[in-house]
Amino acid sequence: MTLISLNKISTLTSDICKIKWFANVGKEIDHNLNDNIEHYCQALALDTKTKQVNNWQEAIEIINDKDWNKVAWEKEEKEKENLLNILLKNKNEKEVLCYLQALTEESTKITDALSIEGLDKNDVQFQYYSKVAAGSAAISCYQAALALATNQLSSHIFISKYEIFKSGHWPLVIKNNIFNIF
Repeated sequence: MTLISLNKISTLTSDICKIKWFANVGKEIDHNLNDNIEHYCQALALDTKTKQVNNWQEAIEIINDKDWNKVAWEKEEKEKENLLNILLKNKNEKEVLCYLQALTEESTKITDALSIEGLDKNDVQFQYYSKVAAGSAAISCYQAALALATNQLSSHIFISKYEIFKSGHWPLVIKNNIFNIF
């Protein structure tokens, strides 16, 4: 039986405000980040290459392209459902939902606190793409909380993805067997 710890969700929730979200977009990928990318792609059972996206225009083009790997997204969705079911099977539903609601409320504040370099704040695109980036980060926080609460390994898909965000980068989409990271 998996040991369940809702306190790990609380810890993650309190750490969200300490992260320098998107501080390293467009910057070089270091060794630790590369390890997290490899764990993420291995967990999806994908043989991918990594492409570092260097600027906002390129990132915007990639996320707007409709030709992305839907299989990877479906695997994430199934894993999210699986982990939530593990939590609900082992803990009181009301308590689980209370912890997850607190996490969701804190992670949505990312949008308000977000200051992304390289986007003109007077440009309408800034408002839209900063919200897209923040929404992606908030989803990753939720996924990581499920993985942490169910005591998954540090190489778990959601923990690896969260670590990529924590490093100040933005994992974009997997497209044509290429993991795009900004």
